[in-house]
Amino acid sequence: MPVRIRSLAMLGVTALASAGCSMSVPFMGDSRSDAPAPIAAAPSGSVTAAPLPPPQVPSTDPTQQASGLAALDPTLQGTAAAPVGATDVEVGRTDLLGGWTIASAGDSCQLFMTLTTWSGGYRASTRGCSNAALQNISAWNMEGKQVQLLNDTGATVARLYPATKTQFNGQTEGGGPVSVSR
Repeated sequence: MPVRIRSLAMLGVTALASAGCSMSVPFMGDSRSDAPAPIAAAPSGSVTAAPLPPPQVPSTDPTQQASGLAALDPTLQGTAAAPVGATDVEVGRTDLLGGWTIASAGDSCQLFMTLTTWSGGYRASTRGCSNAALQNISAWNMEGKQVQLLNDTGATVARLYPATKTQFNGQTEGGGPVSVSR
């Protein structure tokens, strides 16, 4: 009987081996093609060629570096030339902190600037202004020597340049003169 059991065992192993050869395992590189046919690429619009602008090397001078979106898109930088009377006074962000008097269009009121980050720059506020544009100042930012006063939507209200460390002159976006002083 032992020969018979061995024969049956050999027969079973042979049957399993031959069944395993015809069996496919889908995750092990199945040779059958059950995969869907590839999809043809959709046609796209025409491509046009244009020369790239020359690369812009960032300045290592921190007073000349743009910030925020202006750093990504030079067209967003305030490109207005400094007004007549602007000097080469070195002014930093900390020089602008605290209370100031702002004057524009016959209105004179108080302007307060902090280094608390705010939409579009740093937090600013006014008190006692009758001019609607000055009332809406809620932020400020400095790009190079230009100081920008911004409203709550991030739109520029005025652009200023230093005359001295305690006097900044410029224009409102409406084109009127504006002055900030201590």
